Parts: sequence; C-alpha cells; structure tokens
Amino acid sequence: MLHTLIALVTFFLLPLLCLWLSYNQRLRARSRRLTMTESSSNRRFYKRMTRDPEEQYIEGVGYVIGDLTCTYNARSPYIRCAVNPDGLCQDCRHYQREEE
Repeated sequence: MLHTLIALVTFFLLPLLCLWLSYNQRLRARSRRLTMTESSSNRRFYKRMTRDPEEQYIEGVGYVIGDLTCTYNARSPYIRCAVNPDGLCQDCRHYQREEE
C-alpha cells in the first residue's frame, strides 16, 4: 500500500513540479526582456531630454559638446576633448584657442 501511494504521489507531483518550474522560468525570462527593453528606451528618452549646457548643434555633424574654439575639442556628442574629456571647458587649464 505504501509503495503504491509513493508511486502515485511521484507520478502526479513530478510533472506538476516540472510545469511549475517551467512556468516560473518563462515568467523570469519575460520579466528580464521587459526590463531590458524599458531600460534601453528610458535611456534614449533620458539622453534626449537632458542636454549638456555646453552642447551645440553643428549642421552636417549634429550635436557636439565643449568649447568649439578650443584646439583640443573632439567635435563629438560624447567626448569634449582628449585632454579633459569629462570636465567643463570654462575652467580647463589646457585650453588653447584654435588658430584660424
């Protein structure tokens, strides 16, 4: 009788356990996909909404940051210059006015 009971419990519980684990795995994967999608779209939205105070638009190039009169300016939306990539241009000690 005990062997029969163990066999029946195993017969019913093992498939239910597998179904439950599979369902949870799918939920986690879906949650991860949604989180990745939301975070990437939020980053793009945040990037568009927050402009750098030194950011300027140049026709044919797009948005660039930093002081365009400086020789070291990278003319890039991501890097100001090679010497001071993260700092603001207004107090940069490496500033050199570009020769025309």
